[in-house]
Amino acid sequence: MDKTILFLSANDFKEKSIQVIRKTPEAYVKNGWNVDYIVARDNSESGNYFYEKEINPNGVNVQRFSMPFVWIKNKVSSQSLKTIISKFIGYVTIFVLAYKGLKTLRQKDIDVIYGYEMHGVLATNIIRFLTFKRKKIYIHRFMGTWLTQHHQNKKYLKLLFNLDHIVALRSASDLCIMTDDGTQGDKALKIFNSKSLKNFIFLSNGVDEQKLPIDEVSRFKNELDLTDEEVFVSISRLTNWKRVDRSLHILSKVKYKNYKYFIVGDGDKRKALENLVKELGIENRVIFTGAIPNHEVKQYLNIADYFFSMYDLSNVGNPLLESIRANKIIFTLNNGDTAKWIKHKDNGFIYDINNTLYSNVAYDIDKIIGNIKLKTEILKNIKITEQDMLWTWDERMMIEVKKVEKLVNEN
Repeated sequence: MDKTILFLSANDFKEKSIQVIRKTPEAYVKNGWNVDYIVARDNSESGNYFYEKEINPNGVNVQRFSMPFVWIKNKVSSQSLKTIISKFIGYVTIFVLAYKGLKTLRQKDIDVIYGYEMHGVLATNIIRFLTFKRKKIYIHRFMGTWLTQHHQNKKYLKLLFNLDHIVALRSASDLCIMTDDGTQGDKALKIFNSKSLKNFIFLSNGVDEQKLPIDEVSRFKNELDLTDEEVFVSISRLTNWKRVDRSLHILSKVKYKNYKYFIVGDGDKRKALENLVKELGIENRVIFTGAIPNHEVKQYLNIADYFFSMYDLSNVGNPLLESIRANKIIFTLNNGDTAKWIKHKDNGFIYDINNTLYSNVAYDIDKIIGNIKLKTEILKNIKITEQDMLWTWDERMMIEVKKVEKLVNEN
């Protein structure tokens, strides 16, 4: 008899962004599971999906609904008020997910209930409380967390405001999967005394091959009218904490002017970033691609010589891992666990955040552009990092699927 799994999530699938979310249900389908995925979608103008089309992965039975009351966010200009409204919408969404999950449980025999991120985890908690007599396997999945940083920086008001996230982290599960994305989620589980401490796994995301054939890369360069320019790229949503503005300030200080910087992604800060480009006088060297399908993102990564990641939190997101896989020269920041991956002037460049950040990075960019020996050494070492520290998505997901299958067989 086929095994069945029910996902509860407020994270919808994406085409024009990282593919992490869809990889999980697709892996279970690939391994012979029947997969239901109940997901709430934030279609607000400040959300992450207004530029994304709806996706239904093959073999996944998707039940999608729009988050309630998101239209209110579209009418509010105050960021503080928008945050409070988002929190209220999130609470309502949790109960709707739980209701729809319970409805599915009455219709189908489900082996595993999988709470994806905070909303999904809290929805599974409600289901577990209301169906305590039914023996199910409960999986909690987190893609990282801000809470470790808030705790370390003694930002107690932010911790209080994110009490729902703390409750989710503390919840008991049969298996808790915390992504090793550099945000130190393993520490968060310990800080908040999670009931899942004895049965959690801490795994980085998988990264598949990123390198394209040389002729395809050359053809794409020709399409973009690139000749001998040094090419920089960043890949992220254009939102506050991704801090693409840092890369713009850095490049405005670089003495070498024959470069192009491709900003891949979209978001609510795009207009502000476009205005900053004009203020800095670098509009003829900076190109905003907007949100593009994931397979096109790979093309921009392949034409790049250098990769920027200047996030406020950890920088060990999939874009940085993909740039390691593609063997790019990386400029990033020393926060979270980023230093586990990038060593300064060894396999990339990594900096503390201080008043001289922009000038320090600009100086190193000018230096490496004219230093073939240093460039060759860094590229050699980032290749070693790729071989030693990365795994494919199939390898990553098989670790998880086997653990879940073992739990089902023992249940």
